[in-house]
Amino acid sequence: MRRQHKAGHLLSAAAGSLMLASLLTALGPAAPAPAATCQPPPGQPPSPGMQANRFAGVTVLSACNAWAVGSRTSSGVTSTLIEHWNGTAWTVISSPNPGNLSNQLAGIRALSATDIWAVGNSTSSGTGTGTLTLHWNGTAWKRVTSLSPGGIAKFTAVRTVSHKDVWAVGFFTTGHGDQTLIEHWNGTSWRIVPSPSPAKSGRDSELTGIAATSRTNAWAVGDFFRNGDDQSTLILHWNGKKWTRMKSPSPGVSDQLGGIGASSARNAWAVGFAINGTVLRSLILHWNGKTWQGSRAPAPAPGTSTSLGGVAATSASSALAVGSTFNGVTSQALVLTWTGTKWLPLQTQTPGSTGSLAAVAASSPGNAWMVGSFQSLDFPTQALALHN
Repeated sequence: MRRQHKAGHLLSAAAGSLMLASLLTALGPAAPAPAATCQPPPGQPPSPGMQANRFAGVTVLSACNAWAVGSRTSSGVTSTLIEHWNGTAWTVISSPNPGNLSNQLAGIRALSATDIWAVGNSTSSGTGTGTLTLHWNGTAWKRVTSLSPGGIAKFTAVRTVSHKDVWAVGFFTTGHGDQTLIEHWNGTSWRIVPSPSPAKSGRDSELTGIAATSRTNAWAVGDFFRNGDDQSTLILHWNGKKWTRMKSPSPGVSDQLGGIGASSARNAWAVGFAINGTVLRSLILHWNGKTWQGSRAPAPAPGTSTSLGGVAATSASSALAVGSTFNGVTSQALVLTWTGTKWLPLQTQTPGSTGSLAAVAASSPGNAWMVGSFQSLDFPTQALALHN
């Protein structure tokens, strides 16, 4: 099984266990909040874990309603972390932890205030690691049975189309390497849907992100080993009947995609990173309705590596991508905005010592939350949530 399969992991590994906090000072024109109380507080969300707290996914319903998920660690035990933004403050919400060794959430998506899905993985002694699927019914988070093929199975992302049409993606491990995993919720149960795994036997194919705009248009992204340790971008498309691999650019010696966002059948963005030697560069691909093409990312400062892990698209002229930069010592949060013609970096501040952003979601161009983690000296890793 692959040791690192998310776009931001290489930067985090290079920086050690530290992560950088970045507070946005400019994120374009912000839509007015519907009420005076629906304004982000000056501080950060609660971090209940004594050793580490990380957000990995976020979903936004309105200026007064958002959710973030991830993990928290205390006394060596990792548990699910779910927090809710009610327009005034972030609050930790009780969530199931079925595994006795580790439970982590990687993605979340909301259909409504009473219909939300969160996915990840759970590990128990004797039974190994399997997929974890949780559902919010407006009152409580409850576990819903999902399938876990192979020796290890993990979900990395989830997207909702309707209450009878939900997708979760990730990977599972067999004796022939990691294979792509896609499951579908039909309103009653989760079932596995066949998906391409292009890596040769013994090598890995994994999915790390998914987007869907209708019951006949969904995208899943990730990567696969084409030869040796070199990886290629992997993009799959759902046409209402089956998942098919699509041709996608892989400009680096090794490339990975970590997230995807779509606003229509003719507009989708996929982000990750490309490696040339020891240098990482942000990788941005765009779907124009016919083909996937590379899009130029802003050039980083000399000697700086960059990586993207999440993207949200609200229209053809509005999108946000998030990730991190690494200068050889520390990581810093990275936020890019699409103007309709080019990607531009957004100015940031760094009150913590190190950190990164893992995911972004938006209900409109002026209402987006970005989440990840940060660390200050002498403090454990803390959950990070930034709003435009």
